[in-house]
Amino acid sequence: MKDKFILGGYTEDSYTPHNQSEGMYVATLDTNKKKITDISLLAKVDNPAFLNYSETDGKIATVLTKDGNQGGVGIVDTKTGKLISASYLPKKHGSYEAYDATKNLYFWNELPYTVPSYISIDSEHKVLFAANYNTNAIHTFKMNDNYEITDSHTYPIEGHGPLVEQDHAHIHFARELPDGRLIVCGLGCDKLFIYDVDFDTAELTLKSAFDAKPGFGPRQLAIAKKTNYIYVLGELSSRVGVVEYNHETGKLERIADYSNIPEGYVGHSGSAAIRLSTDEKFLYISNRGHDSITVYKILDGGKHLEKIQNIKTEGVFPRDFSLSKNGDFLLCANQNTNDLILFNRDTKYGYLSIAQTGIKHDACVRVLEATDFLN
Repeated sequence: MKDKFILGGYTEDSYTPHNQSEGMYVATLDTNKKKITDISLLAKVDNPAFLNYSETDGKIATVLTKDGNQGGVGIVDTKTGKLISASYLPKKHGSYEAYDATKNLYFWNELPYTVPSYISIDSEHKVLFAANYNTNAIHTFKMNDNYEITDSHTYPIEGHGPLVEQDHAHIHFARELPDGRLIVCGLGCDKLFIYDVDFDTAELTLKSAFDAKPGFGPRQLAIAKKTNYIYVLGELSSRVGVVEYNHETGKLERIADYSNIPEGYVGHSGSAAIRLSTDEKFLYISNRGHDSITVYKILDGGKHLEKIQNIKTEGVFPRDFSLSKNGDFLLCANQNTNDLILFNRDTKYGYLSIAQTGIKHDACVRVLEATDFLN
């Protein structure tokens, strides 16, 4: 069987010296050989550092840049590999606290433009949602039936937290819940926000706000479909929290949280990505700095977690990862060593083991399983 993954990342040399990436790629996994056998270019796009695909019509929503001085969002048609629509944000100089794992050094990342850090797409209602870390805002974009962007709205969010990286709200995630509301992560302000969405206009109305623990730094979410539980990835705390969502009130309730890295670890680490297995029995998290994947077993119908494994990624700064179509493999990108690692996954017990290392690919920061989508 041949499984497919879409790879997104940076194309500029400023992120990776001598970067050879030209945009979005497709990685092919031969499940019989248990290895990635091909990585081929899907679309030439500048800095598609985060992307999600439409459930219909073969379209990919991506963040991007233009001419090295402007950032925004766009739609790529996989049939042609072309950018068919884009909307660029007003130029705005800014900076934020960042970390260089190769030098073990914090620095101020100065940007001449702003680009969202997360994007999701509602293909039924033709709406894009984007989270902007740099300008502390949510963006919504309305599209017509041809996926051309016709209107947009911006919702600034204020706030900060106790850590140096939390000087502003730093919005990092915006995605629909199963009931159609939008849930948003404020990494810098330690909050989760839930909005009602007017799909005709792509406008938002705040429904509720939830306070995470100070310094937690909510970055991404894994949203269960079979239960009302949501798993909150804390980048700055290297922890994962469990919250319960009440569909009637639109509010969240805190249940518990757990450390993603071994107790006593004293080096820098920040959790980066989170995934639920399709059967919702296991949860997977990547850790930049500790350079590992943490595996949790889900207990009590989704309410609690048990850490069962922490396995090294054999590279530096693991960013994003994705499970294969049948869940028997996990492909992870090590951003700062410009390589991918493929793990075998035990679908019954959740454990990972190394299948293939040293798969070269420059500046990859997004890995998305897309077998059925691309076929």
